[in-house]
This record gives sequence, C-alpha cells and structure tokens, in this order.
Amino acid sequence: MKKLFGKFILGLSKVLNKIFGATINGLSYIVNLLSNIAVLLVLAGVVLLALSSFLLPVIITILLFHPAFWIIIFVFFIVPFLGKKFISFLRYFNYSLCEYLNDYGNFLIGNNSGFSSFKEYKRKYEDAQEEQRQREREERQRREQEEWERRFNAFNEYFSSQGSYYGNYNENYNGNYNGNYNGYYQNTGGASYDPYSDFKNKFENACKVLEFDSYDIDFYQVKLQYRKLAKKYHPDLNRDTDTTEKFQEINSAFEFLTEENIRRYNQMKR
Repeated sequence: MKKLFGKFILGLSKVLNKIFGATINGLSYIVNLLSNIAVLLVLAGVVLLALSSFLLPVIITILLFHPAFWIIIFVFFIVPFLGKKFISFLRYFNYSLCEYLNDYGNFLIGNNSGFSSFKEYKRKYEDAQEEQRQREREERQRREQEEWERRFNAFNEYFSSQGSYYGNYNENYNGNYNGNYNGYYQNTGGASYDPYSDFKNKFENACKVLEFDSYDIDFYQVKLQYRKLAKKYHPDLNRDTDTTEKFQEINSAFEFLTEENIRRYNQMKR
C-alpha cells in the first residue's frame, strides 16, 4: 500500500509539473506580448506628442481624465510588471512542490532513505537558479573571449600584411603604435576601430564600476568587491530605491573582469 501511494505521488508530481509548465509558458507569452505592445505604444505616444507639441497640455489633460488611458496603463504596463513577478513565484513554487513530491514518492517506494522538509526546497531552488546563472555567465564570457580574439587577430593580420606586427601586447602598444595606427586609419578608408584601445577602456571602466582605486587587481579582489557591491545594490535589498541599472552595471563589470582579461590587460601595460 505504501509503495502504491508512493507511485501515486510520483505520478501527481509529473502531472503538476506539466500543468505548471504549460501555465508558465502561457503567461510568459502573454506578458511578453503585452510588453512588446507597451513599447510600441510608448513610441507612438512620443511621435504623436512630437507632432503636436503645441497641444501638449491639452492632450495630457484629456488623457489623465480619460478612463481608457488608465486601462491601457494597467493592461500594458502594470500587468506585465506584476506578471513577471507572478511567473517568477510560479517557477519557484513549481520546483519546490514537484521536487518535494518526487522525493517523498521515492521515499515511500524505497528509492530514497529520506526527504527534506518543504522549506528546504526554497534553498535548493535558489541554488539551482544560481547554478543556471553561473552557466549562462560562463557562456557569455566564453563568447566574449572568442569575439575579442577575433578582433585582435583581424587587427594583427592587417599590421602583419603591412610589414609590422601588432600582436605582441608589450612593445607595440606603447612603441610603434602611433605611427602604424595612423597608417591603418588611412589605408582602411577611415576605419578607426582599435580593439586594444577598446579593450583597455572597457577594462578600466569595469574597474571604476567595481570601485577599485587602481587597475592593478587580481581575480580574488574582483570576486570580493563584486560580492560587496552586489549585496549593497541588489534590487531585492533596496525597496526604497531603484538600483536595477546599477546592479546590472556591476554584473557586467564582474563578467568582463575575468582572469583571462586581467592577464591580457597586465600584458598590455608592460
């Protein structure tokens, strides 16, 4: 009887997971659709106001007192905002409930020696989310490294074809750079992109975002500073102030300041 009930629990877990999954996908589609429409409404509003700027006070007055305006605000702006929060909660609840039922069912059948309390699955969900974010971050960093290598190689190939080589970070960045690069400007029809200068600027800006006093840093320092600032500016910990943009800047800076990029910058300084 115990094993039979365990199988029922496992089946219930699978059914609920499919129901939650379909619900989340449907809500996500609706929220994304409303968000896209909201963007179009904002653009249309900006164009309309620009074309009739002399009637701006009249238009604003009419809109503020027209019920349809507030209905549009609610449907296309407030609903997507609340919808994203609700979808996030559904994902958490789906994971926690289904994992709990799955472990409990396996325990009844005899496949598990025990199972955690329901509250423990919140921590497991947060750990799983963090692992997912870490995988996504590593993938973005990998693609970014490949893109930098592509830019550097293309730049170096040009100088190699001109009888000089820019690929060595050490001597050329402060030595033959100015004369050769002026030729690069002219011979490429005014193309002015320099990946070495771009990389250097991005690195130093990232250091400033993480509030370092110098550019002589290592990855351990980056991790410590990131944890400090992420905690300080995390949107969930700042209810009274919108720190979302600052938090995103901190994340972007942390993703850029990898061990590979720190090593590359130090080579460029020599």
